[in-house]
Amino acid sequence: MFDGMSMSTGDVALWNAMLNGYAKHGDLCNARDLFERMPQRNVISWTALITGYAQANRPHDAIALFRRMQLENVEPDEIAMLVALTACARLGALELGEWIRHYIDRLGLLTTNIPLNNALIDMYAKSGDIKRALQVFENMNHKTIITWTTMIAGLALHGLGTEALEMFSRMERARVKPNDITFIAILSACSHVGLVQTGRWYFNRMISRYGIEPKIEHYGCMIDLLGRAGHLKEAQTLLAQMPFEPNAVIWGSLLAACNTHGDPELGELALQHLLELEPDNSGNYALLSNIYASRGRWNESRVVRKVMWDAGVKKMPGGSLIEVNNRVHEFIAGETSHSQFDRIQEVLSKINRQLGLSQHFEKESGALLELG
Repeated sequence: MFDGMSMSTGDVALWNAMLNGYAKHGDLCNARDLFERMPQRNVISWTALITGYAQANRPHDAIALFRRMQLENVEPDEIAMLVALTACARLGALELGEWIRHYIDRLGLLTTNIPLNNALIDMYAKSGDIKRALQVFENMNHKTIITWTTMIAGLALHGLGTEALEMFSRMERARVKPNDITFIAILSACSHVGLVQTGRWYFNRMISRYGIEPKIEHYGCMIDLLGRAGHLKEAQTLLAQMPFEPNAVIWGSLLAACNTHGDPELGELALQHLLELEPDNSGNYALLSNIYASRGRWNESRVVRKVMWDAGVKKMPGGSLIEVNNRVHEFIAGETSHSQFDRIQEVLSKINRQLGLSQHFEKESGALLELG
């Protein structure tokens, strides 16, 4: 029906309905094509496509479209700002997130719009500024369970396990009932700082005290907590007792714990399951190889590497992100396609030369001091 319409007919609502349909079904190629062909657009058009990119885990595209929206002087609505903040949180795009915060403040929404404030807390925490996250949290007049849980998770992310547990106590005193996601944040906080006994206490009382049935994510957090603390046998027992089939995340955390605490036998078991669940993940092979190497079992270490190569599994290159002037730049190891690659190489060469000169002068100064 839509394709039968003339390109010049139909109001913007019809085009938005079609665009939203494509975006919600993940057909972003057709959504973008339709967006570019629209005779006219409104804020709903922009928001639909930005949301589609965010839901498809394409935060780069979501942010790029949001910035283009700014350049074309289209005022974003609350949904567009909420989605953009979520994308900023995924990428650590603090500068753009800060611009959105100022925009929200200008509209007078900073103290009244709870979802936007929750998104700001999440964005600041995931972008490394936990103090600003706490500032937004403390300035909120009304806090929901999502607000408290987001703040607890942010503190846990920064390794502030004790502060996260104190925040949970504050939440209980405020008579806000925790949910299952809150306990994922709590168990994660315990895991980050090795509070094994505390983690056990909360895990065992999820049902008896709070009436919350543990899900696979809670078992995963608990197994990760026990594994990090070196309680590998207890972690293995809990894994065997859980009423769910362990997923790759759980086996992966157990394999990582085996690498830390040197348990090649349990590491082999974890890898066998991981090969079935994610056969192309090179990191799993590397972890088991490292476990063998740390125990001086070099032959087994080489065998694991050979199995990886024979299976055609390629090591994923490392990558990094950095935000400059509201734009997030991604760098992949060995890649030379960045538009500023030559300039970057030039600056790196200057830094290396300066470091070399600095080391030379240090040696010369040391020699002079000895002569003195």
